Amino acid sequence: MIDLDQPPQYGTPPNGTPGGRWRRLATVRALAMVVVVSLLAGAVLGGVAAYIWWYRPLAASVERAEAAVSVVLFAESSAMTVHNEQERVRLETQVTVVNAGPVPVSVLGVRVDQPGVTLRSSEKQRLIQPAATLPVDVVVEFVCDSKQTVVLDASVRVEPTDEQVRDISPVALDSSPWIESRLRVCSGLG
Repeated sequence: MIDLDQPPQYGTPPNGTPGGRWRRLATVRALAMVVVVSLLAGAVLGGVAAYIWWYRPLAASVERAEAAVSVVLFAESSAMTVHNEQERVRLETQVTVVNAGPVPVSVLGVRVDQPGVTLRSSEKQRLIQPAATLPVDVVVEFVCDSKQTVVLDASVRVEPTDEQVRDISPVALDSSPWIESRLRVCSGLG
């Protein structure tokens, strides 16, 4: 039954135009809202995808590069003091440490523990910039009756910029400048 005293359920829009135009306007607004929400969702998903596939691997590679530590050692032949101590030769000399890595490192110590030879540096912190060198005072002790190879396997304790102390080992150390002094002193022992 239709009650003619009741106003229609769909009223006329405020400007007095028929209801069809009002519905089209509401549809356009709804469509615009859907487009805006879709663009926002796409931007968020695109940001997440870029983080996963581009930024995270890039950040990890930068972190690995900062954690990479590389040093090279050279035995010094100058500034050497030789001591003869009961079939042992004690050299007070220097090792040149080269920072071959991409970040500054602090060298905490240099050591060698091999049969017939020990090498120790004082345990103090020395900062070396990338591609720079630093002389480190060391004490080397050789046993006269042992056969010693020219290349020693050293261990270098470093602390890079990430403050994680590392022992780099083995680092080749050519001891040929010291072997001559060792042979000279040991042959004099008799």
